Amino acid sequence: MAENSLNDEIAKALNSSIGDENPVIQEEPNTEYDTNDSHQSASNETTNNELKETASFLKISELKLKCRGKNLRLKEDDIIVAIDGKPFHGTILEMVNILSEENKKSLLTIKRKDVLFEIIAYGPLGTSFKFTSPEETLEVEKSLENHQIFPIGSYQIYEILRDLRRKVDILDTNPSFLAWFLPPVWLIQHKLWEVLMVTISVYFITLSIAWWVFAITWVLLAIYFNKGQVTILRSFSIYRDNHFWLILAAPDENSVQKICKQLDPKCSFDFQIEGLENNLNDQLDKNNPSLSSI
Repeated sequence: MAENSLNDEIAKALNSSIGDENPVIQEEPNTEYDTNDSHQSASNETTNNELKETASFLKISELKLKCRGKNLRLKEDDIIVAIDGKPFHGTILEMVNILSEENKKSLLTIKRKDVLFEIIAYGPLGTSFKFTSPEETLEVEKSLENHQIFPIGSYQIYEILRDLRRKVDILDTNPSFLAWFLPPVWLIQHKLWEVLMVTISVYFITLSIAWWVFAITWVLLAIYFNKGQVTILRSFSIYRDNHFWLILAAPDENSVQKICKQLDPKCSFDFQIEGLENNLNDQLDKNNPSLSSI
């Protein structure tokens, strides 16, 4: 028995010595790395830092059936970029407080897809909002760099109507003195031929009765056209199968045509400004340089 136990101990000793002669070799970790991957990761970290540091904008998530935003022809996913010329990164409550100030009109800069334009609001929009994503926020910031916002006094309100053939009718809501002093000329200017025929007929009939009747009729019609000129223009535009499309604030009609062309390149006007198509093509080439080589 003692001899067997001695042999077992000798065998164990031999096995352990053999295991020590063949140790497990651990491979050193490979510390080599691609320099391109390191640059890419660094740029990604920079982009992520920019996304974190950039404050969000408010984006319309839902339009109620009856609200000021719907009357201003805003749409879902429109982004509130700036208020009174200053980029707005505040909350919904802060925006409501700004727009709710008494007897105050506010200039709002809106981003719809890739187009920036202005509207004038006389109170809260009454719509639901959500915050923009970090990627959307960066896009808005970049597009805002190339957009010029004028003082609110430089803007006029325009109503834009469009028919099924994309023919655009631009209505200037500012009162015209021609409607007061020379109603027939104002009617010719806006191509209101039906109203012009009726007005001239009334003038001839009253003049055939007495000169003072004609004078009273002239004054009364002048007051009527002066007071209701926007309503008259709007009514006859709808009568001609046009439908409301946009309400914009712009310095002049040329700026309105540019915005309309950006939103709908296939729209047309009665009197299109010269070089409009070329200017739009130049802007597209600047925004998309790759397209110019196609």
